[in-house]
Amino acid sequence: MKTALLPATRVAPALRKRVEALLAEGETVSSFIEAAVTQHADARAAQRDFVQRGLAAEADGQWVSAERVYRTVKKAALRARGKSKA
Repeated sequence: MKTALLPATRVAPALRKRVEALLAEGETVSSFIEAAVTQHADARAAQRDFVQRGLAAEADGQWVSAERVYRTVKKAALRARGKSKA
C-alpha cells in the first residue's frame, strides 16, 4: 500500500520538546503524530455518527429527552442503592 504525507505543521519548539519527552522507547515523533491524528479522527467520526443517530431518532419520533434519561438513570441508581422512592 502506498503511503501519503500529511501537510507539515509548524509548532513551537517547546511543544516539540514536550512531545519528544513523552515518546516511548523506539517511538518517533512521526509515529506519535500519526497515532494522535488517527485517534482524533476516530473520535471525530464517532462524534459525527452519534449526532447523526440522534437526529435520525428525532426524525423517527424515537427521541428521548435528556430530562427523561436523567430521571430514568437516577431511579435506577437509587434502586441499586436500595433507596427506591418509586
